[in-house]
Amino acid sequence: MDKLAGIPNTSWGIDPSSNQVVIEMYDDVSAADEARIRRVAAAQGDAVRVEQRGGTLQRTYDVRGGIGIHNDSYVCSAGFNVTNSAGKRYLLTAGHCMTGGTTWYRRNGSIYLGVRSGDFDNGEDDTGDWGLIEYKNPDVRALGMVQYKDGSASQITRSRYVTDGETAKRVGTMTQDLIGMVLQPVTTVTYSDGTTLTNMIKTSHCSVNGDSGGPLFAGDAALGLVSGGNYVKQPCGDSDGQDDRVSWHTPVQRVLDVEHPELSVY
Repeated sequence: MDKLAGIPNTSWGIDPSSNQVVIEMYDDVSAADEARIRRVAAAQGDAVRVEQRGGTLQRTYDVRGGIGIHNDSYVCSAGFNVTNSAGKRYLLTAGHCMTGGTTWYRRNGSIYLGVRSGDFDNGEDDTGDWGLIEYKNPDVRALGMVQYKDGSASQITRSRYVTDGETAKRVGTMTQDLIGMVLQPVTTVTYSDGTTLTNMIKTSHCSVNGDSGGPLFAGDAALGLVSGGNYVKQPCGDSDGQDDRVSWHTPVQRVLDVEHPELSVY
């Protein structure tokens, strides 16, 4: 079978039930390659079976909440995938990341994702710090999940407002803090650059530079998007023991209710 290695839109393997090598040809195999496959297979007699399959073989690139994304200037974190009734999909992340460029890529491998959607908020109104990336790469598979640092994931099926004192988890491309709680469901924060954000969620989670836009969630519910915190240049983790670490998050439900009622998480 080495003679058939590297032919686009093909696969081959052993079918234990028949003890045959099965060669699968998918759409767009060239006439010359098909002739070569059939010639090699015929020389092996009944030991090889050729099957014709539909579609073309393309790589897919999964995007889950918490993975790294980047544009020309910033590394940030994916928040939640959202969709409209027509099935068009977007990625919700931090608005201040949007100012670094319009074209977005997955951090791992610099896989092209799409472009900044027309609107985002970096403190201009009371919906917080959020932005939308419109998926343009058909090879990208946008999943309704949040990914932990060990590669496992949790399914997200809905969004809601937070409740005071509830436990929540935070994940980003740089760090995760799965041990935290909501300290204030509605608060105002003014960052060191003078930007003031209202209607934000304050939690006991740590976060660092690069975690911006990452998901705050509880169970299967999307709660918020990481905006910022204190000690963002110091180590952060689930058990760092620093009880003065806090972070602020944009409420996902407020963005969907006020700015994009046509969208929902999935």
